[in-house]
Amino acid sequence: MGGRGDVYVYGPPGSGKTTLLDSVHRDVPKSVRWHCAEFFRAVHAELPRHGRDLDITVRALTGRASAVFFDEFYVHDVADAIYLHRALTWWCSHRVRVVATSNYVPDELLPNPLLHAAAEPVIDLIRSRFAVIDLDEGIDHRATATAITSLNGFTAGGWLPPLSHKPATSSLTLGNRRLPVLAQPMGTRTTETTFAALCELPWSTSDYLTLLADRSPLVIHDVPHPAQIGREPGQRLANLVDVAYDLDAPLTIHSQGLPDDLAASAFPPLDVARTVSRLRSLRAPHH
Repeated sequence: MGGRGDVYVYGPPGSGKTTLLDSVHRDVPKSVRWHCAEFFRAVHAELPRHGRDLDITVRALTGRASAVFFDEFYVHDVADAIYLHRALTWWCSHRVRVVATSNYVPDELLPNPLLHAAAEPVIDLIRSRFAVIDLDEGIDHRATATAITSLNGFTAGGWLPPLSHKPATSSLTLGNRRLPVLAQPMGTRTTETTFAALCELPWSTSDYLTLLADRSPLVIHDVPHPAQIGREPGQRLANLVDVAYDLDAPLTIHSQGLPDDLAASAFPPLDVARTVSRLRSLRAPHH
């Protein structure tokens, strides 16, 4: 288990990594938990407040925590590699235990051969300091759990056929911009909008985290057939699914086709298998 019990658990989507992580996290006092996207967002927000010193930023984000739980560990670009290597180095040197889950075998982080060298310091650190555990049983537990889908949280949403709706008549503020939304009856917390408004415009993962911060239900209309979604809108949809899933916010998508069709796109999003696995857990007419 390494000198301090740092652990890196990897396996395919639906293998139970997040459930395992959360069950351990609940039993560890003085700990902090991040989804990878949340961590990167926090780093970007905190860096200017600490003179752009990354070590001081990691110290501020960690606070008094003696353990860090890191869900969906990934390295998608050189900046990710730099942030994660510095953070892991700081946590190791300050005896902060790290427990991470990932879809990736350590050696396959940042698989792009033109960029992979940037991830090698992260990979070397995981190899030398972490117990690496394979959780692959060949079963997608999300796909087999539809009979016990919760009435709350992410799985309270659905993947449903297209539904006619009125045009957007109001908007809400995300950052410095406005997101068109469908007017809702008084007293409801649900946000309804369209795919064009939410995924075809340049919203970031940080914007989606802001939108879903209170875990209110989100309904997206007019989503194209998944196999026909373009590269950038498809990646935004995947980012949105990750945020909704990690925050356990109900997500309902009105679209033709099935979640599996997203993998047939000419430009599938990064980690498309994870996105498809999460979308499969939504209630659907054929379930």
